[in-house]
Amino acid sequence: MWQWVRNDETIERAMNREFLINILFLVTINLLIKPFFIFGIDRNVQNLVGEKAYGVYFSLMSFTIMFQIINDLGVQNFNSREIAQNRQLLDKYFSNILVLKICLGLFYIVSIALMAVVFQYDISLFPLIFSLAINQILFSLLGYLRSNVAGLGYYRTNSVLTILDKLMMIVVCSILMWVEPFKSHFNIDWFVHAQNLTLLITCCIAFFIVFKKVKLFKIRFHKPFLLSILRGSLPYALAIFLMTIYTRTDVVMLERLLPDGDRQAGIYASAYRLLDAVNMLGFLFAGLLLPMFSPLLRFSFQIIMVAALTLAVGVWFHRTEIMHLLYHEATVFSGEVLGYLMFSFVAISGTYIYSTLLGANGSVSKMNGVFITAIIINILLNFILIPSQKALGAALSTLITQFFVLLGVILLAKKELLLRGDIVWISKLISFVVLAFLINYLIKSSNCTPNWVFQLIISMFLCLIAALLLGLLNYKKVEKLLKTS
Repeated sequence: MWQWVRNDETIERAMNREFLINILFLVTINLLIKPFFIFGIDRNVQNLVGEKAYGVYFSLMSFTIMFQIINDLGVQNFNSREIAQNRQLLDKYFSNILVLKICLGLFYIVSIALMAVVFQYDISLFPLIFSLAINQILFSLLGYLRSNVAGLGYYRTNSVLTILDKLMMIVVCSILMWVEPFKSHFNIDWFVHAQNLTLLITCCIAFFIVFKKVKLFKIRFHKPFLLSILRGSLPYALAIFLMTIYTRTDVVMLERLLPDGDRQAGIYASAYRLLDAVNMLGFLFAGLLLPMFSPLLRFSFQIIMVAALTLAVGVWFHRTEIMHLLYHEATVFSGEVLGYLMFSFVAISGTYIYSTLLGANGSVSKMNGVFITAIIINILLNFILIPSQKALGAALSTLITQFFVLLGVILLAKKELLLRGDIVWISKLISFVVLAFLINYLIKSSNCTPNWVFQLIISMFLCLIAALLLGLLNYKKVEKLLKTS
């Protein structure tokens, strides 16, 4: 009996160590590449083409993302879980699901065209809408191929694939934006075409990585098998669709409801870019949780909440300075939009952890009830706040909606998994929030250094020390995990 307990503890420590190592590798390579792409390439695209042109692009991109359910139907998440649990299923699933993805992609293109007519988009925008739809098809295909790579246990290879298209985009767009004669003729369409090219190349590489592991590859349309896959994946598809609606409706409504909607969408996009940059870490973190999740809830939640709160509070105190640093057309108003959007990152990060836990428990259908309510709240808030507050109204709608979802999934997880509340831990978290605001306020008001960047760095460093002193970050556990063999 004692030996069994020791073996279980050894397995748990090994899982924790593998989880931590993969998280560190994944975060490191993404921190090296994706922020450079977001702020070195994507930001400069907006500065080059202007807020209005970029606002139209951002709104149309959100529009195509909203209907991504048609393009995937939950196949990626279903496949990720099935292959992770039964790797021998790769031969059976791979070629069949590829056929399904092709059929879904064609149906998605037709659906996007029809919805563009329903939303009354100008006919001149249809080529851009079509290019963005192709972008989403390739992105979905890459996600499916990566789910096979991760399911096979090649976590580091999967991590490289997460940044490969962005790495190529950096090279391609650097030439297009900064080298003549391309620079003087650069427009938003070139940016979208470059995305499609780099995604296509990455998909080809990912395909051959998986193809080498498949013993039998035969393209055929096997209707009963494909229907069985769809039945198994539909709950995940609905969850993704609902989450997409309440996270992407804001910018589409912003562009459609206001006379200067394209400009307001551009302001919202400029603030949303920073949220996107930090949000990728929570998404990647949760992506590794799905095939590896076990006794890691508290450990994961503490790390991601401390990081999210430290960043959100720091950005709030320097929101205007950050926007002026990044954009030519930045204003105090755009800084306010950034501040509220960054606090929604705290809720989004926590939701990633608990929604992953509920998904692994098979509670997707019940979780969808939370998401449906969130959509209703988000749309109502947008109708109320956008006409008067414009981009700031969309940011406030996002903030309220995301915290509602976080509370909903926490309560659902507590009910479904009989999780116990911990008053001491909650008190520590509240104390950390108070300390984070106090530290940032004192550092900024004392003007210990005139450079706001140094003020932000000092504040974030002191916040991490506060988290250690409160016991929210346990460096001894991290050190133990790293040393565990």
